[in-house]
Amino acid sequence: MDFQQAKRKKERGQTNEEFLKWVFEEVKDFEQISITVEYPSGSIETFFSQEESLSLVGMLEVGKQQILTDMQY
Repeated sequence: MDFQQAKRKKERGQTNEEFLKWVFEEVKDFEQISITVEYPSGSIETFFSQEESLSLVGMLEVGKQQILTDMQY
C-alpha cells in the first residue's frame, strides 16, 4: 500500500480499491453502472456501461439527490 492509499484508508476507513471491491460484492445484479472519479490533478471523469445518455443522466440525477439527502443528516 502506497502513501496515498494509506492516507485514504486512515481518513475514510478504506482505500478506493477496497470501496470498489465492497460495491461489487454487495451489488450482484444491475442493469447499468456509472463511476465518477476525481484524479489527483483535480480533473473529473465519468465512466458508464451503457450508451443511452438520457437514462444515464437520470441515474446521475438520482445519485445527486441521494447525496444531498445524506448531507442533510
